[in-house]
Amino acid sequence: MNTSNHDAAVHLDASTESSRPMRSLRQWWRLIAAFLVVAIFAQAVFAGLMLSGIDWGRTAHSVNAVVLIASTLSAGVASLVTLRRIPHGLKLGFTLLSLAVLVVLQAAVGVSAAKGANLMWVHIPLGVALVGLAAQAVAGARRLGGE
Repeated sequence: MNTSNHDAAVHLDASTESSRPMRSLRQWWRLIAAFLVVAIFAQAVFAGLMLSGIDWGRTAHSVNAVVLIASTLSAGVASLVTLRRIPHGLKLGFTLLSLAVLVVLQAAVGVSAAKGANLMWVHIPLGVALVGLAAQAVAGARRLGGE
């Protein structure tokens, strides 16, 4: 009877040790997804500054768009490569890649609108949708490794 109690204790200890890397991985991806949410929300702030006539708002909006494109594409590809064998990992990867595609589309629409195309009616709602999709990525990162 002592041996089975000892085996159970070893088994529980081993599962605790194996859950530490998963917890760390989950925390990193939550941090990455949260960064993307903040960067996307910052785009709305920079757009508001730009529309209010603050000179550096346009520059901040443009620079942040480039950062968002690079970040979302990198995060999407990295998540597909590193999380492909982890429960909910592929879902997070495809969510991040979808976010990257929409960010690229958003940037293209924004550039066209800045050049005079009548596309603000697409650009603004798409920005709102990006916040929602980025929030879904945070939720997906929380589910990593779960059942």
